[in-house]
Amino acid sequence: MENIHFPFIGFKKLIQINLRQLEYFVAAARHGSTARAALAINVSQPSISKAIADLEAQWGEKLFVRKHAVGLDLTAAGLARSREALSLLEAAQRLQEPRKQAVSGTLRLGFLSTLGALWIPQLLTQMQKRHPSIDIELVEGDIASLTRQVERGEIHAALQYDLGLARPLLTMHPVAALPPYALLPARHALSAAPSVSLAELAQSPLLLINLPQSREYFLSLFREAGVVPTVNYELASIELVRSMVANGHGVSVLTTRPVVDRTHDGKRLVCKRIKGRVAKQAVVLSVPRSNASALIAPFLTVAKSVIAPD
Repeated sequence: MENIHFPFIGFKKLIQINLRQLEYFVAAARHGSTARAALAINVSQPSISKAIADLEAQWGEKLFVRKHAVGLDLTAAGLARSREALSLLEAAQRLQEPRKQAVSGTLRLGFLSTLGALWIPQLLTQMQKRHPSIDIELVEGDIASLTRQVERGEIHAALQYDLGLARPLLTMHPVAALPPYALLPARHALSAAPSVSLAELAQSPLLLINLPQSREYFLSLFREAGVVPTVNYELASIELVRSMVANGHGVSVLTTRPVVDRTHDGKRLVCKRIKGRVAKQAVVLSVPRSNASALIAPFLTVAKSVIAPD
């Protein structure tokens, strides 16, 4: 067998101390007595005393002040050495344990277009900080297309809304539950009210998000309230809906809320809580029920911390 040669950094001289001596020294420092240290770690008292004497000889420093019938007090040098020894012992303890390899690879992540602008940049930033060995490929889509891609194995997971549809090949991991809110022009008659009802909203033209499945969710809110809105426009872009509302073309109901209540053209919007009990829209991470990627778990933890922080 061919010999394998490893480069050796080299030390100027062999290491003369060992971990056992450091353990005995730290135990004595912690308990303030060789007798109590020996009892605590189940060794003989002479073993503790010898380890301390050997270290003092090696370092040329007095580590303790011995007080008859009282015990040991650390000297200044002893205090500094005990901290160094403890740090080294902790590192040795970690070295003794099985090595935990960082999860690495590429996560192919789908995301719903209406969630992307608000959450995806923050998720990427946090993943780069917490899991730099994981790369992320992004795929934007609607719920139907993302669901198909996860089922076919084309993407590892998808951040989307859960519409309660049975998908036997998928598992839906909860991430957050977003309450719907009313979106009004700044000069709307209801803009000064603390909250509005769906019946009140239905009296104004409605601007409706018409993405597959999302459209049905928003209309179901009005049905549950026993009212039928007059849909003025159906639009696929949240930003376009917001701009249309701000310019007085109707009202809307959304769940994703940007931090700033202004549109691209600088006009102000008013967001209001909806009265009564309304169904929240569940944000989930859909993943294959079997053979899911190991990269999903760290991403799910980050997603929950970003989208639904405690």
